[in-house]
Amino acid sequence: MIGLLLATKMEAHQLLQSLTGQPLPGQPFDAYTFPAVGKRPGGFIVISGMGKLPARKAAEWLIDRGATAIVNVGICGALNGDLQAGELLCVSAAVDGDQALAGNDSQEFRCDAGSWANLPQVKLATVDEPVFQLDRREALARHADVVDMEGIAVAAVCSSRGVLCTLLKGVSDLADASGKADLHKNIHSISAKLADELIAGLSPEKSETGATGLAAVLRFAKVEHSVFSLPLLFAGAWLGSDGGWPSWQVLALIALAGIGARTLGMAMNRILDRRLDALNQRTAQRELPSGKMSLAMSYGVAAGGGAIYLLACWGLGPLCLKLSAVPVAPLIVYSLLKRFTVLCHFGIGLCLGLAPLGAFVAASGSLEFNAQIMLLALYSFCWISGFDIIYAVLDIDSDRQTGVRSIPAAVGCNRAQIISALVHLIAIGAGVWLWQLGGGGIISGIAMAVAIGGFMMGYWQRLPINVRFFPVSIISGVAGSMVPLLGGLA
Repeated sequence: MIGLLLATKMEAHQLLQSLTGQPLPGQPFDAYTFPAVGKRPGGFIVISGMGKLPARKAAEWLIDRGATAIVNVGICGALNGDLQAGELLCVSAAVDGDQALAGNDSQEFRCDAGSWANLPQVKLATVDEPVFQLDRREALARHADVVDMEGIAVAAVCSSRGVLCTLLKGVSDLADASGKADLHKNIHSISAKLADELIAGLSPEKSETGATGLAAVLRFAKVEHSVFSLPLLFAGAWLGSDGGWPSWQVLALIALAGIGARTLGMAMNRILDRRLDALNQRTAQRELPSGKMSLAMSYGVAAGGGAIYLLACWGLGPLCLKLSAVPVAPLIVYSLLKRFTVLCHFGIGLCLGLAPLGAFVAASGSLEFNAQIMLLALYSFCWISGFDIIYAVLDIDSDRQTGVRSIPAAVGCNRAQIISALVHLIAIGAGVWLWQLGGGGIISGIAMAVAIGGFMMGYWQRLPINVRFFPVSIISGVAGSMVPLLGGLA
């Protein structure tokens, strides 16, 4: 059963009509029930009133009545100049804006995007009083992208009670001097847009097969991540061919091997982590813990990826087939490391570091690695390991509660990012050395500069952490791969 929490009747009007909400008399809030329709769940709608305290009490009321997930729907003011009135957003994290303004530490609560992951992800600050003053707006903008008056309370209650929380917001104003007028002008249209978006997200996919099934498999296997790892493989193949290209057949087989191995690794990661994922608000809506994909289908995806990988290795020759277990073994088991060691982030680094080495062997037919390929492997290892440490900051609270080992959970957010920065400095050093060995050309130097820019963006605190991991980390990965590929150009 799902609970929908809104602050005012104006925000709830369209939603109540669309879901045919029926009033529940005698409750401490304006409360309604709405029926399940087909596979769309039924649940409660509560109009809490404005402010943190009413929102907290309403969230507790919903959970006490069996809500297993709460969606807080409502308007917000934009603190980020890139946001405009009318935009719909999903909150990735919420903080107490009043505590932040007072200079006090404010716990950050992670929120689940659920069916609304396609919306822009933002950080929310919640305050007791509306923000229409420039000085308060500028101060809050250092901590968040948008501001409201309820979100943090809902997120905090859900976190303490182990309930999924989604904050779905629409920008009504820019939290400036004209904000009050803009809010009243926009609230009805934005509330209607929010209602449509909410109902679309609550409606389950029409079919578990066909195009919908394929989409679920692609999301499960993270195929886009595999595509962006191809430059590493091609760079390794280039170096294995003494600064030239192997045949198109060999390149195609290397690409297939990489995609197959990555699919196998991601599928096994999701399978082995499915129980941990179910305990984490951020990951509970993944295909396995949410029930969108069966365990049997997941094993089928893993087997398919493994079959593609082995067939490609067979096509690349006896040496590649003989060594095929070397890169695939860490891909299968690296996700288990978080149960035993905080160094688990370097497990995925090992997987990526082996990728260009494998392509080098496939192209050269030899295990005689030169300095350039070893530097590219070191770059790959440190690149993704450092970004994985940053990404783990998202789960710091959940990891501490569930006993998952990670560097952020062990040493805290700030120290973890210092460690990741040191790892990235090693990556930059390896990349610059690789650039010098490749001739130090201007064009390859530009690629290295872009890679360094990507690393720097990884520590830009205004960027949501999930954005820093993907797609920002891809900038450093792809640009670093281009350094040897462009090394022969002036």
